[in-house]
Amino acid sequence: MKKMMFGAVCILLVSVTASAQTFTIPDRIEQLAARARETVNITLDGALLQLAGMFLNSNNSDERAAKEVISKLKAIHVRNFQFERDGQYSDSDLDPIRSQLKSPAWSRVMESREVGGEHTQVFVKQEKGELGGLVILSAQLRDLSIVIIDGAIDLKRLSLLSGNFGIPDLGVPQTTKTGTAKDSAE
Repeated sequence: MKKMMFGAVCILLVSVTASAQTFTIPDRIEQLAARARETVNITLDGALLQLAGMFLNSNNSDERAAKEVISKLKAIHVRNFQFERDGQYSDSDLDPIRSQLKSPAWSRVMESREVGGEHTQVFVKQEKGELGGLVILSAQLRDLSIVIIDGAIDLKRLSLLSGNFGIPDLGVPQTTKTGTAKDSAE
């Protein structure tokens, strides 16, 4: 009976610990920078992420909304690599990231493969019935982009981070506090 109780406690502790872990960028991904012609490496987590939020103007409605979005985040990781030639990285280089996305909390919500080698995947993490993380993997012949947003995400306001903190401008009309689309010409 004690062995069963001990086993149950161990399983419970492992599952609680696993769900509390934050996402890590594997060394295999970091090593791609040495082969790339151009790189972007942004890591904002913990206090550094909150510090970045302090630079947003609370008097500007869009910046105030972006500040609210990042206040609920644990981390933002962006890695972008541009290579001189085809074949300087392989799709298997992303396997260590994909292995972290195999837990029951993560779900692949979109996958696209196109002629010419483009492969894009979007994963989301559910936590307590809410969106708790987002991972975008976009691989082209000479470009590789990885965006990881860890923490509570309000999809309606996520577009406010587009073009900020190294997150690519997704060209999505931003929603203002009133809920209307912001004209991209502003």
